[in-house]
Amino acid sequence: MTVISAPSVFMIGEYEDQYLALSKEHPATFLSVYHDDIDLAYRSWSNILMDIEDYAGDLNFDIKGVKLWINLYFNQDGTISQLAFFPKPNSRNVPVDQLAAFFKNFVRDYHMTVKADKGFQHSASAAFPTFFHRELPETANKD
Repeated sequence: MTVISAPSVFMIGEYEDQYLALSKEHPATFLSVYHDDIDLAYRSWSNILMDIEDYAGDLNFDIKGVKLWINLYFNQDGTISQLAFFPKPNSRNVPVDQLAAFFKNFVRDYHMTVKADKGFQHSASAAFPTFFHRELPETANKD
């Protein structure tokens, strides 16, 4: 087992020496966890973004206007091992330390319902508000 010393939340570009270890610990893709069903994976990713948005609302953290690149590394049980992010140039200016603190809380509390036989990862863009609509009234996956 590889020892990963990167914190649970960090900026993309930091801890570059840990990216190989993170990839080895999380070799599967987000899509593969959904048996390569793009519709299921997209629905799940949309739910994660809505859960981030809902979590921000619960904490009275204004995430509206935030646009970022995000890399998520999930454990087999659906918890998040690490989250790396970087604000896009056209993002609303939110201090990075505030975003990092918000994401640390989110990572600590979040748990997907999907399980995998190995760690998995997802790299994407995110923008808030999401403008998605939930298929079910409540899909938040908080412990």
